[in-house]
Amino acid sequence: CLGGRLVNGTECSGRVEIRHGDTWGSLCASHWDLQDANVLCHQLNCGYAMSIRGGAHFGEGSGPVWSDAFHCEGTESCLWDCFRMALGNPACSPRDTARVTCS
Repeated sequence: CLGGRLVNGTECSGRVEIRHGDTWGSLCASHWDLQDANVLCHQLNCGYAMSIRGGAHFGEGSGPVWSDAFHCEGTESCLWDCFRMALGNPACSPRDTARVTCS
């Protein structure tokens, strides 16, 4: 499973970044939910997702904010196994980025 990571927190909590091509960027929070977060936590060997709230302390990040919408059941082994829609580029503030705290 490549292309997903957590930054600015611990190994198992932080702001969600995903990679398109060679470019890492934050993920917009508008479609991020606990099922999606569960898959990423599992992918990173971090158990399950406990929270996707709060965490402005995970920072804003530099670079793009991707607006992909992942639609995970929660049981997939990789984020990229989930149904995904790239939603182009609706306005998404760097302050409104996906985050997760895993168990």
